[in-house]
Amino acid sequence: MFDRPHFIVNPAAAGGRAAAWWRAAEPVIRKRVPECSATVAAKREDIYRTLQRTLESGPRDIIGVGGDGTHHDVVNALIKLGALNECTYAPLPVGSGNDWCRTLAVPRHLLRWFQTMEKGWLIDHRIGQLSFPSGPPRYFINVAGMAYDAEVVRRAEQHPFKHRLTYPLLTAAHLAGFTPPRLSLTYDGECVTDRFHTINLGIGRYNGGGMRLVPQANPLRDSLALTYARALPLHRIALNGWRFFTDSIGAVRGVTTTHATSVRVDGLTGVEADGEYLGTGPVVAELLPVTLRVRCGRTAF
Repeated sequence: MFDRPHFIVNPAAAGGRAAAWWRAAEPVIRKRVPECSATVAAKREDIYRTLQRTLESGPRDIIGVGGDGTHHDVVNALIKLGALNECTYAPLPVGSGNDWCRTLAVPRHLLRWFQTMEKGWLIDHRIGQLSFPSGPPRYFINVAGMAYDAEVVRRAEQHPFKHRLTYPLLTAAHLAGFTPPRLSLTYDGECVTDRFHTINLGIGRYNGGGMRLVPQANPLRDSLALTYARALPLHRIALNGWRFFTDSIGAVRGVTTTHATSVRVDGLTGVEADGEYLGTGPVVAELLPVTLRVRCGRTAF
């Protein structure tokens, strides 16, 4: 099932509940996979150092135990180490939202997770890159968002309550006080300059605790899913809020769903990726030419 697997555990995932989960699950995991090793990462820097030490002994399976932010950090560390081709990655979802694993059909229940992993299904998963005028690029494996999407993520990081519903509730709570920024969006020969409520770039289909803002996304496709909403009246957003959780977001007047190989956003706007607030743009997004081998519960998307 696994080749010398190493579990990297983020005890802070799910608002700290992952620490207790790991203490209960570790004996079961070690009994099922006696050749495994594990590291509990007290901080983000530990993920990089752990991967560096682990990969020195050769290729193996890396298993990230946590939520979307944990998988984001592992993937960024693998890229910095130049190790994408040296391992296979398996997410074990123990976070608040676990949105990336929704696309991959990876279950949260441990015994069902083992059953899924035993099927041996592998995909070559695309990875997105976000480049800023200053500072190093950041990479994402699920969804990146700008404007209101990033503002909600910023607020969610500061909120003491971590739950799958935190993001949707904050989305509704602060919408009326948000002023859509004026931005210039350029993609594949198209240029749109306007005020935007949100701009989303998808490799996975879900974000924000089950929302489907990029239902057209495909982790195997050679382009990013792009969904953007120009400044909309609040009543139209309220009437179509249910569409955030279906595949019909593109039916809302003022919302565009498409695909793009390269996206540039000029103007001052917040940027988030995989539920992690990264700061402010401008930003350029595209797919890396290399992929990550990922264990999952489906191979067709």
